[in-house]
Amino acid sequence: VRRLMYYFISVIIISILPTGEPVIERSVTGPFPSKSDCALYSSVIDNITKQTPTAHIIESECKEKEKGKAV
Repeated sequence: VRRLMYYFISVIIISILPTGEPVIERSVTGPFPSKSDCALYSSVIDNITKQTPTAHIIESECKEKEKGKAV
């Protein structure tokens, strides 16, 4: 039996330095037990980013990865 786990992968630009120069934040969050759990997390991050005028999502997606096999 295949068990899939999902990971949220994102690249976000945040302008927080005094010079206004952006910082690029790359992250992988997870594992999530289902794609819907990962999508919910993605939605939360999207909402936070929309409320932060200095942040912009360049890329974000939920990817699946096989996790161990039952014997």
